[in-house]
Amino acid sequence: MRKYVSDTAQLTDEYGIQIGRWKQYRDLGPLPFDAMWCVIPPGASSAEDVHPEVEFAVVTRGTAIYEAAGEKVEVPTGGVILLDPERPHVIHNPSPEVPLTILSIYWMPRTADADAEGGRDPGAGRD
Repeated sequence: MRKYVSDTAQLTDEYGIQIGRWKQYRDLGPLPFDAMWCVIPPGASSAEDVHPEVEFAVVTRGTAIYEAAGEKVEVPTGGVILLDPERPHVIHNPSPEVPLTILSIYWMPRTADADAEGGRDPGAGRD
């Protein structure tokens, strides 16, 4: 077992917030996804971000407000938001006191070509 904690991660300034990319954990080796800690100070917001990956974001501390195309979704601690590729979004921390921490897990979406080249329906053949 290995344990990783956002409080001890090496963070850098990116997207107007603090980011701790999981590449810093060299003992992980290659993973089928990328991941990063996102830390947003009290009352702050990220810069707008858009990317080609699917993003699965878990709020690990605080409450996040995700804003995309005029829609706002509140995600509490323990909640998850799934963002589609190429979806511009901003993350807000509405708390005046508590930093917001998110574990963002992201990967390139499968394409129809990749599926046709050998990917099969994972449910095929199951009884």
